[in-house]
Parts: sequence; structure tokens; C-alpha cells
Amino acid sequence: MILFFGAILLYSTSSCVSHKRLVNYREDFPESTRIAITKQPDIRIQANDVLGIKIFSSDIELAVPFNINSELQSASLVSLETIQLSGYLVNQEGKIDFPVLGTLKLEGLSITQAKDSLVEKLKQYIKDPVVNLRLLNFRVTVSGEVRNPGAFNILNERISLLDALALAGDLTDYADRKSILLVREKDGIRSLNQIDLQSAAFFQSEYYYLMQNDLIYVKPIQAKAGSVQDQSSKMVPILSAAATLAAVLIALFKN
Repeated sequence: MILFFGAILLYSTSSCVSHKRLVNYREDFPESTRIAITKQPDIRIQANDVLGIKIFSSDIELAVPFNINSELQSASLVSLETIQLSGYLVNQEGKIDFPVLGTLKLEGLSITQAKDSLVEKLKQYIKDPVVNLRLLNFRVTVSGEVRNPGAFNILNERISLLDALALAGDLTDYADRKSILLVREKDGIRSLNQIDLQSAAFFQSEYYYLMQNDLIYVKPIQAKAGSVQDQSSKMVPILSAAATLAAVLIALFKN
């Protein structure tokens, strides 16, 4: 009987996840916890991006022809999807069709560079132009061992991996914190990057900040496989072995 209860105890504890596996950021911290931000996100305009562009001028009437797509962007109580439809789609050649100015090549430019380029082109039409340019399709997708997986639209262009995990409800107890996959497409190249959240080196990594359309997949640890099996089927071999052992012991004591 002792062996029987021992088997039951072993079963009940075999699927537990250790505290060590549940802790983030636990290794290799430097003596100083002040880390200089040296790798800012390098957000560049890419094909299939959607840009929200609005032009302002000291002469309001002169700016009107350049804002034919901006009415919905300025309206209140409008869904993000509707605003995106009113934006300027960057085609596969990295260009947009803009009122009056015609076709503009913006791919590869940062948001600031694209603004400066538009300002220079607008100066021949309006006085003191001001350009408000935003990326409308900044989205990251989080899946795997998180509590609320999904695709999340970001209202600014600076979000960290930790922010994205928080949006997804944080990691589950079965998340493999030492092996998080980040899929990134940049300059026509798709890269697969493994991230270790339990290493302090992550805070200085180029993957600390995310880029548009990044995909994050959180792998499960091996203990997850045991937890999702049918619990009754797992008990059968244990009970069967315990019963057999008990029968053998009874037979031995009888002799």
C-alpha cells in the first residue's frame, strides 16, 4: 500500500513546473542595472504599409487639395480599419500616389525622412507646409503560450517585446522563457530569431523593440505535453502496476 500511495504522489507532482522555469530575467545581470538605450527601433517604410498623411499650412485653402484622403482619419468614433482604408497604400514598388505631387517613392525611408521629403516637395505649392505622417498598419502578432493570443494594432511606432507579451495577457506557466521565436520581415528577407527572456542580454538586444508585422511565437515547455493528456488514461498504467505489485506482495506474505 505504501508503494501504491507513493505512485499516486509521484503522479501528482510529475507535471509541476519548477519556480526556476517561471522566472523571467534571472541570469547574467550586470553589476549596474542602468542600461544605455543604444539600439532604437529602426522603423522604415515598407511595401504594403499604410500611411496616414495630412498636410497643414498657414493658408488653409492651399492645403485642401493635398488632404482628399484625410477626412475619415480626422473623424471621431471611426474604427481603425476604416482609417486604414483611407490611408495611402505603399505598393510593391515602394511608392504611393499622392494628390498633386503624383507618384512618390517612400520605401526605405524612416517616418522623419518621409516627412522631410514631402515638406520639400510641398514648398513649391504652399507656404510653410507641415506634414503629419503616421504608420497606420503597425501590427504585431503574438501566439503560443500566452493567455490572450492575437494580432494587436499599435498606435505608436515604439513597442517592446515585453509590451507585446503584456497585451497578450502575459506568458502562461508552461511558456518556454528561454526559447521565444520572433519572425521578422525586413528588406525582403524573413528572419527567424530565438530570444531568451531569462538572459539579461535581451535588454540590449536588437529584438527588444519590435517592428511592424513582427510575429512572436512562445513555445511550450515539455511539461505541457503531460498536462494536456487525458488524465484518466495516465492513471491506468500506474494503477495497474500498483495492483500487480500489491498482488505479488500479498502472495509472498501468504507463503
